[in-house]
Amino acid sequence: MEKHQEIMASKKLKSAKPLTVLSLFTGTGGLDLGLEMAGLETMVCVDNDPESCKTLRHNRPDWSVFQGDIREFEPVGTFDLVVGGPPCQGFSTAGKGNPDDPRNFLWQEYFRVVERVRPKAILLENVAGMMNKKNSHHIEEFIEKLASLGYSANYGVLDSSAFGVPQTRKRLIVVAGLGFTPELPQADPSAKKVSAKDAIHDLLKSSKAPNHEPNNHAPHVVERWKLLKEGEVDPNYRRGRIYSDRPSPTIRAGGGHGPNGDHLAGFHPPIHYKLPRQLTVRESARIQSFPDDWIFCGSKTAQGRQVGNAVPPLLGKALGEALKRSIEQADFEPVLQKRRTGTSG
Repeated sequence: MEKHQEIMASKKLKSAKPLTVLSLFTGTGGLDLGLEMAGLETMVCVDNDPESCKTLRHNRPDWSVFQGDIREFEPVGTFDLVVGGPPCQGFSTAGKGNPDDPRNFLWQEYFRVVERVRPKAILLENVAGMMNKKNSHHIEEFIEKLASLGYSANYGVLDSSAFGVPQTRKRLIVVAGLGFTPELPQADPSAKKVSAKDAIHDLLKSSKAPNHEPNNHAPHVVERWKLLKEGEVDPNYRRGRIYSDRPSPTIRAGGGHGPNGDHLAGFHPPIHYKLPRQLTVRESARIQSFPDDWIFCGSKTAQGRQVGNAVPPLLGKALGEALKRSIEQADFEPVLQKRRTGTSG
């Protein structure tokens, strides 16, 4: 009876205090904002991009931000979760997908931090292309290494549009628990998907929203785009006009291609469903499910790149809620007992 009361008291204490998060490859904070919506508390962020770090500090001054190479980061303290999405360019099917891209191996730094911190659970996010045959050995090795520390993994490819995000964006999600297997969020098949028009229509009448400065396209480009119907693609720029009545295609950080087939640097989101211009940074952020009070810092190109690289906050919220449930139901006593007795596994 006393043991039962002790366990129940422990669970009440655990649920009363927010789960603490160490965030790696934080970017502009989309995942962390979503976890915050789920009641988790980000304590430390790590990222190498100065503009992203500026955005983090502007929006959440209480988050401790380590700006620099993750290979130089040494974690201090204890955290309930380690989360993050290592750079995905080498895995992306939208880019070259080079299996030898050195960024592909930064998951090893993620693991180094997990090995040092030993959190209750971890969450790793990446593009679905990480599961392709030429890349899947990375995730397989990552899961094997986690298992050697006593973590049990669960993974799957989730579409953000199934969790209230007005965008079709498929991502690989890996969750692992110390001595337990966390659940992944389950989509409600009966829920109506949020359309692009639902997300951004009110911005047609607003010029005061932050990060909402339209580009001034060349007159000949405007004339071309006036002729595009919803869902049609401009063959010269390989970008299409989004549908108004369905989720947007994936908002990407990189650019499209110009009339000569050359890659366009910077941020080049899809074309507005009604206007002959590309989406603004704020419209793109709405498509990613960011609230308007999340301000993006830096040049317009830097702002757009941050948006395109981000985890949609509403997907992060669903992941955070599922992790909370799993952790609250987990029994950590066997793991603690092994630590006390010095046994492995």
